[in-house]
Amino acid sequence: MKQKYDIVVADSAGNITIFVLTKVPRCEYAEIAQKLLALKEYKGEQVCFVIDDDSAEMCGLEFCGNASRSFGLLKAKKLGIKGEGTVTINMSGAKGPLEVFVNTESDFTRIRMPLPLKSQSLDLATIVSGDNALRMDFEGITHVIVFDVPAGKDKFEGIKEYIQNQDDPPAIGVMFYDRKTREMTPVVYVKDVDTTYFEGSCGSGTTAAAIALALEEDHSVGSFTYVISQPEGSISSNVVIKDGQLQSVTIEGSVKLSTPIAVEI
Repeated sequence: MKQKYDIVVADSAGNITIFVLTKVPRCEYAEIAQKLLALKEYKGEQVCFVIDDDSAEMCGLEFCGNASRSFGLLKAKKLGIKGEGTVTINMSGAKGPLEVFVNTESDFTRIRMPLPLKSQSLDLATIVSGDNALRMDFEGITHVIVFDVPAGKDKFEGIKEYIQNQDDPPAIGVMFYDRKTREMTPVVYVKDVDTTYFEGSCGSGTTAAAIALALEEDHSVGSFTYVISQPEGSISSNVVIKDGQLQSVTIEGSVKLSTPIAVEI
């Protein structure tokens, strides 16, 4: 039997999040998400469930940077903020509240991202050619940044299997970054819904890539901005380092929100 749900579709640099406004139990997330992602007219890559005005959860309880800044804009507009403002949100995969700066007139958003819990170099020579890769673990998602290697499904699957043999994170992203063109192709797998997408862009992946670039350039102090071009748009990330230690990372860019849509699935 079909059910009706109210949704909002958010486009963050081509990374499409479907927000479910209707309250649903967590045990139904995966089934509902699969049905919504099958609606090709929305071009959804991920599904996020709104818990209340302040909190939302990704379908697999993973973390998503683009969904977080989109939810910040959604909250700001619901609050009736005109122009610039700051809101605080809670998102799955993040231990604490996240601060999102918004401009509701230009639909600009900037979010201070959670810092990685740890990072380590990986030798993936048996899977992909090129330099050693960098693994970066965040709350709710593990990213692997691979330099100067063309993106490919087989390469992604090989890296995913390599990570899963070590542990079992809720989501795995592989960021194929080309140093020469400064272009990145993000590929993300979410365990609970068993989906793999070559995404239009990836917010947390942009964060990981910007940190990796700052580390590679061996900066000891300063503020460094990286604009990373991705298949459907660009995301800017600012990395702040002091005394050789990572202090903060933000990502920013515009978000397009649809009006609420009623769907029956």
